Amino acid sequence: MAVIPLTESGDIKLYILCIMKNVGYPLEYSDINDLALYEGVISNMDFIEAFEELEKDGLVKSDEHGMYTVTEDGAFIAGTLKNELSGYIHDKGMRSALQYISFRKSNVKKEIETTENEDGTVTLILGLSKSGKELMKLSLTLDTQYQAQKMAVAFSENPELVYIRLISLLGGE
Repeated sequence: MAVIPLTESGDIKLYILCIMKNVGYPLEYSDINDLALYEGVISNMDFIEAFEELEKDGLVKSDEHGMYTVTEDGAFIAGTLKNELSGYIHDKGMRSALQYISFRKSNVKKEIETTENEDGTVTLILGLSKSGKELMKLSLTLDTQYQAQKMAVAFSENPELVYIRLISLLGGE
């Protein structure tokens, strides 16, 4: 199914509220940003603008530790708006939240290995396992060690986003 990009401010704000409400516990700003962007439904600039408005309007708030939650008014809005587009937004937001929660709470172990090849290329192996069961093993042959290191750092910082995006892309979404 093709992704419908959201461009209207109200739709973008509703999408962010749905994600946060469905996660159900306080999140750091960077986690909310990652969740909102990885489906490809909104752009980073749209996220920044919409989130600032949500905070200004009192629909999201931060605590003393910088963790964000949806306010009572925000939860009401996220739960009551019903139309075809909001159904799509709710579905995407729910899926993003559930995948995030599932991956973060399941104690997934990551594997990162690089090997220099005789021809000067570098093999990068990225893996994920849970309870001793392999979830993913990806082997890439790259031109330089720099490319391998850059990808290894990105994977190390957000393995769940890499995994979820890979599953989505291979699933035709």
